[in-house]
Amino acid sequence: MVQAEPVARPVSAEAILNELYDLRISHVINVPDTHQRTLLKALSQQSRIKLLTACTEDEAIAINAGLWIGGLRPMLSIQQVGLLAALNNVKALAMDARIPTCMLVGYFGRDVSLTARENPGRGVNLIEPTLDAWRIAYFPIEGPEDISAVSSAYRHCLEHSGASVVLIGAPTA
Repeated sequence: MVQAEPVARPVSAEAILNELYDLRISHVINVPDTHQRTLLKALSQQSRIKLLTACTEDEAIAINAGLWIGGLRPMLSIQQVGLLAALNNVKALAMDARIPTCMLVGYFGRDVSLTARENPGRGVNLIEPTLDAWRIAYFPIEGPEDISAVSSAYRHCLEHSGASVVLIGAPTA
């Protein structure tokens, strides 16, 4: 059996962490994500960015809003299925209240040999069309060459006072 070449390749946790440092991110609010496990581990082993763990994505989005209102520079780390579950809070806080909300979103259950839209799992193949329908800007990372998606997404959420998503295609390395 011949294995297909991966469409999405891992990006190092260190590369993402360096992007977060460059953006002067103050906090990363996470709902634990196995897809971003190495990033969460790297965040837990440094002291420049505070890592906060929330129980749900709704809670994480609300914490993000409070930190932003308090003058800080937060970002979220969640899974795509959690983002789907929390769209009401995204609408209320990021879109309606216009609070910059940048989310690092891991593709839980993605077959990295297929594009996201070609994946058989609905939680994977529907995230991009759902974000399109909600007019939420997203910035895919399909490999190390796409690392600038993190800063592009963060700048977008600031410039548009709303939501943006970094779709992390393969588990972080």
